[in-house]
Amino acid sequence: MNFEPRKRVMKLNLRGLRHLLGWAAVVSVLSGCTSFISDPVSRMTYPKLSEDQATLIAAINTLKPAGSLLIRPINDDDSSIFTEDLNDDGVRETIVFYETPGEAVQIHGMILENQGSSWVKKLVFDGEGTVLESVDLKDVTNDGKVDIVAGFSRGDEGLQKGLVVYSYSGSSLGEVLQLSYTKYVIGDLNGDGTQDITAVSLKRNEIATITTYQYEDGFQQLDKLDTLDPYINNYYNIVAGKVAEDKEGIVLDAAVNSQSATSYIVVMENNKLRLVVGGNDRTFRDRRILSEDIDDDGIIEIGILEAPKGWEYFDPNTIPYFTSYYKWDGTTGLSFAKQQYRDPSDRFFIDFPPEWYGKVTVDTKSIQEKYLEFIMSDTGETVAEVSFFSLTEWDRVKDEGWELWGRTTDKIIGYRGKLEQTITGEKIDKNAPPMERKGKDE
Repeated sequence: MNFEPRKRVMKLNLRGLRHLLGWAAVVSVLSGCTSFISDPVSRMTYPKLSEDQATLIAAINTLKPAGSLLIRPINDDDSSIFTEDLNDDGVRETIVFYETPGEAVQIHGMILENQGSSWVKKLVFDGEGTVLESVDLKDVTNDGKVDIVAGFSRGDEGLQKGLVVYSYSGSSLGEVLQLSYTKYVIGDLNGDGTQDITAVSLKRNEIATITTYQYEDGFQQLDKLDTLDPYINNYYNIVAGKVAEDKEGIVLDAAVNSQSATSYIVVMENNKLRLVVGGNDRTFRDRRILSEDIDDDGIIEIGILEAPKGWEYFDPNTIPYFTSYYKWDGTTGLSFAKQQYRDPSDRFFIDFPPEWYGKVTVDTKSIQEKYLEFIMSDTGETVAEVSFFSLTEWDRVKDEGWELWGRTTDKIIGYRGKLEQTITGEKIDKNAPPMERKGKDE
């Protein structure tokens, strides 16, 4: 998919701050030096705002109503301020949303225009509902100008959300599309070179539909698919992009119940939506896994749980499952792409080389949350180990080739092995100092 990047003015990543403080505490405990960081907050360096950023923030605080609060869309965890040239006149605009609790209309948007060294309020508009679900700045009317695509809800998972597309002229804001949805994606599903909007709508135990809209003298419905299974809890993930070589599509990850999940792949051919994967046992698994481009080949893969060789008849609750990722083969099946071991609590995961598929397993003496030994099934060679140590145990074994990965409430997670790629939340630099490396963890 060819999406335009969003220009953000200010990002204050509080989550990163929390992680850095947390890892500072870990290093202090492990070193046995309680004075290593005596006052981490006072030593923290905060982002310094540029003069333009400071001017913009001051203008926002002055121009929004007294007592109102800036709000961040749920789909964006580090920004509530969006800056873009909305009407393609060479002048930047900034869009913010704020809430006025207790009023009949609680969500409002405000557009400011950059005029030299100052920002001027151009207009204010009302939002819908009580929750700002999403904000996307995309040219979905295909006129070379960026539109504001905003999702609203009332905070009730069982109710439909509302999507509004706003088009800004420089002096007025028009609503060019309103629709109800459960999830939506913006892309080019029919491959004609222009953006379209695909909305997924679920009325639990009644009907599940997918509808694609494209702008041509107003938004037109390209097609609607109503053959999806409505007997699910929700769609916890939906992603658009390549689903096969030279084929655009949508992958939907659906929660069947509180734990298990399944996935569907939908494509558009000759402006007709078609379900090509899903609705069978092949994609069913007992854990929610996000479909994604796991091997960086530009194609979205579906994750499926598979028991390591030798564990087929163990209690399912004790099996250290592998997560194997498959991609649609373009016809009727799925083909293997990559395999990982993913910690059930998502604290770490390990990549295996694709050629090891079917050859690497977990020693059956392993116990989750205690010790995992990954071996080659033909030779028994140990290729990786993950162990959970107490603080006392860690002090005793840390010089025996173990790499500190992280910690739980009362355990240290250690890794030892031959694999080149080991991952804890994201790829880590094995040559980086422990403090820096662990500071990247999510």
